Amino acid sequence: MADDAYYSWQEAAFTVNILLAGGVDPENLETGDSIVTLPGGEKYSALMMTREEISRVMDRQQSSAESLGGSYFCTPDLVVVRSRGVAAMIDIVRDLVESEEISRLLPRISNDGILEIPSN
Repeated sequence: MADDAYYSWQEAAFTVNILLAGGVDPENLETGDSIVTLPGGEKYSALMMTREEISRVMDRQQSSAESLGGSYFCTPDLVVVRSRGVAAMIDIVRDLVESEEISRLLPRISNDGILEIPSN
């Protein structure tokens, strides 16, 4: 891990950098804002969140009147994960890459930093 703000993991098929917000222990991370880089240089965005964390976000939005008072939560790169922690998130990235679903399911990050939403 070169930067304490990110948890970095590299394998032959991908590199993933997961943001560690607020000094959270990587094994208890429930929100992993991630950039996945493939060997050819293609980059993908994945916001991995547990169901419990999504529920907490919606509860906060309810009190702040965002998203119709917490009635919905929407983001183009969301991957809902059953288990917390970077190990589970890395397993999910590995599966998305190995199954070749990553380009179909996650937005690509263009060279100028814009998310390109997949058109299924």
